[in-house]
Amino acid sequence: MSRSGETIRLFTFQRTPVLDLFDADGCYRPTWQGTGIAGRLRIAYEFVGRHMCEIGLSDSLTPPVWTFEADPGELDLFATMLLSDHELSQSDYVTLELSVPENLILRTSYGAWCELYFSCLETGRIEDDGKWLACSPVDEYPSHTTQAILPFVLKKWILSVESLKVPPLD
Repeated sequence: MSRSGETIRLFTFQRTPVLDLFDADGCYRPTWQGTGIAGRLRIAYEFVGRHMCEIGLSDSLTPPVWTFEADPGELDLFATMLLSDHELSQSDYVTLELSVPENLILRTSYGAWCELYFSCLETGRIEDDGKWLACSPVDEYPSHTTQAILPFVLKKWILSVESLKVPPLD
């Protein structure tokens, strides 16, 4: 268990224009319009946003920011697993390395998120109590990748910005 004042090193993959979207206070909060998340996709993201609101991490009015604790040497390969070929062909992406206060992070199972997400895409509804959002993903889902979800990103958290280099497809 980490101490409340501890910061955690995280990585996120964002479209390059994100660097121009920080407000005057140095805060980036995604918007539904800016992310293009709509319809059934939005239902799934709003589910996570509501949970973040319930535990005091967010006002749930904006989409959460997905980040990961990952090995820096494997980030480009990891990005190709998370981002579709369509996304990668439509936009340039950057990898942001962040140092985020522990008390602003919701850690969850990426595998459990994917199950909820794809089920919602098929049915248009969520039939899930969200208990997996409140559990320790390492303890409850040891074989799943752990994601770290944030309510926003502050410019002062950014340690580095690198262009995403996509490995060639085999």
